[in-house]
Amino acid sequence: MCSKNAADSSSSIATRLTVLYTVSMLAILASVIGFLLHTVVKDLEFEDNDFLMERISSIRSVVNRYPQDLEHLKEHLLPRDANRHVRYLIRLQDASGNTVLESPAMASLPPLLFPPPIISSEPVGRAKKHKTSNGHYYLLNAAWAAAGDDPQFRLLQVALDVTEEEALMANYRLKMGTALLAGLCLAGGLAFIISRRELRPLREMAGQVAQITASDLHQRVGSRRWPKEFAPLTGALDSMLGQLEQSFERLSAFSANLAHELRTPLNNLRVESEVALSRPRTAAEYRQTIESNLEEYERLSRMIGDILFLARPEQGVERHNLDARAELDRLADYYRTLAEERDITLTVDGNGAIAADPRLFQRAVGNLLANALHYTPSGGAVTVSIQSAAAGEAAIVVTDNGPGIPSDELPLVFDRFYRSAQARQLHRDGSGLGLAIVRSIMELHGGSVTLTSQPGLGTSVSLFFPAPAAPPGG
Repeated sequence: MCSKNAADSSSSIATRLTVLYTVSMLAILASVIGFLLHTVVKDLEFEDNDFLMERISSIRSVVNRYPQDLEHLKEHLLPRDANRHVRYLIRLQDASGNTVLESPAMASLPPLLFPPPIISSEPVGRAKKHKTSNGHYYLLNAAWAAAGDDPQFRLLQVALDVTEEEALMANYRLKMGTALLAGLCLAGGLAFIISRRELRPLREMAGQVAQITASDLHQRVGSRRWPKEFAPLTGALDSMLGQLEQSFERLSAFSANLAHELRTPLNNLRVESEVALSRPRTAAEYRQTIESNLEEYERLSRMIGDILFLARPEQGVERHNLDARAELDRLADYYRTLAEERDITLTVDGNGAIAADPRLFQRAVGNLLANALHYTPSGGAVTVSIQSAAAGEAAIVVTDNGPGIPSDELPLVFDRFYRSAQARQLHRDGSGLGLAIVRSIMELHGGSVTLTSQPGLGTSVSLFFPAPAAPPGG
């Protein structure tokens, strides 16, 4: 239920890509359009200010040439046709603030709206923008015009009508906004189409994986040509399929072997019970039958215990720094009675420390000792030695001088339930799980196990345990 809700609440990759691409395009287009608009506005303002400064300079020259000749001033400064529209307006005032000359439309712009005037020796400042009540826009500037030795002979106020430019920029902004909106819609649609198209291989891969069942785990997703970005995913899926295939194969073999191994003791129990019940028996005969059945029960119990151990590979390992010699001496004392019964010499050599789980260590070495004692003939010898290996590891080596193992059977000895014909003849009660358990224990420890053997000379099994951890502060 939680997984289903999580899947429903999560958005698709195509949707997220579309949103991210659209937002990115919005940022890019808005930045470009904003930059263009800002550049156009600045260019227009620069040209208008440059025009006003040019007009101020020209008017100053006229006032300086004709300081008292009002007619010449009108002729040079005001248009002859009063009805003709002029973009710029002027006003001349004397030092007392009385208007000497002004354009007809200048009446809508009171003198107080203009910025403070500057004298001839100062650079002309930037104009001030003003919007009138009738919706017109003007750039306003002011300066003093000199005459003779008087630098403040006339106050000059100039206004430039920029209403058309403002309307042009407003229209331009509207078009840019429309273009931005249309671009976003187009970008969003294309992003969705492209993302859906580029994610099609992922949907095809999902369909291919969904068709793989337990009966055809040999299929591999990476056999097709996929986009390069899918390589880690296809590699992981193929690795998982390979592991599943091996697991199913091992499970099938394990089930077949398990059925075969369980069938033998169960058949023995059934046959002995049927024979015992076929006719009346004495108490001694019934006792013998029960004792024989008890041996089969013990064999079944050991087999089931071993199977359960191998079925729990995730069981925890509690590593401790162990004195390998002390642990091996305890195991040797336990198995020495069996060795003496078979007239086999059991010795322990060497010293060293290992990092291992005590319980699993005893089980692994105990399985090797039990195998060695079962297959070593009377008068033989079994040696357990502690040797140094590479990278600080310690090797526990169990060696016997038994019949050995043929070279073609060495790769199979660690398989579950595998027992050669010779092993079945020498040790009928074995289950073929001892070495499989040893390998599983070594894998749990992060170590390894190797086996070497020569027919007629004996077998040697080496367990490589990790080096013990250094004590704190060491």
